[in-house]
Amino acid sequence: MKEFGWGVLIIGLALMIGPVKAEARYYGDMSCYELWYARNAIFARNGYCFQTPRAIRTFGRNCFPPYGRLSRYEAEEVDRIKYWERRKGCNGGYVPPAPPPSYGNYGGYAQVVGLRPNGFLAVRTGPGTGYPQIGSLYLGDSGIRVLRCIGRWCRIRYGNLMGWVYSGYLRFY
Repeated sequence: MKEFGWGVLIIGLALMIGPVKAEARYYGDMSCYELWYARNAIFARNGYCFQTPRAIRTFGRNCFPPYGRLSRYEAEEVDRIKYWERRKGCNGGYVPPAPPPSYGNYGGYAQVVGLRPNGFLAVRTGPGTGYPQIGSLYLGDSGIRVLRCIGRWCRIRYGNLMGWVYSGYLRFY
C-alpha cells in the first residue's frame, strides 16, 4: 500500500470540510444575479437544455447528457443557492414592492419588470435618453443595486455594469 503524508491528509480534510462553511457565507454575500448565475452554472455543467433568452445568452442551449441531472451533492448545492435566493427575494419570489425613490441615495435593490419579452432596458451614462447607452437589462433581471435616483432615473450597479436606467421599469425591494 502507498503511504500518504500528513500534508495530503490535511489538504484532503480541508477540501472536504472547508468549502461547506465558506460557501454558506459566500452565497449570503452574493447579489441575486450572482446567485442566479451560480445556480444555473451547475445545470450548465450537466447539459441542461436552457429555454429562456437570458439563460441561452449566458450559457448557450447546452443539451447534452445527462441533460441537467444532478448528483446528490450538486442538488444540495442548488438547494443552498435557492435558499439564499428566497431569503434575498430573488428568483420570482413575491416581495412587496417599495415605492420608487424620488431623489437622493436609496441603497435598495430592484428587478426589471414591464418590458416586452424580447425588449430591454437601456443602461446609460447619465440620467436621460440623451446620454449614450452602455448596456442592457432584460425582463426578470433582479438583484440590481440601486445606488441613487434623480427624478425617474436611477443609478444602478449590476455585476460589472454601472449606469443610469429609467425607473418606470424597475420594481424596488
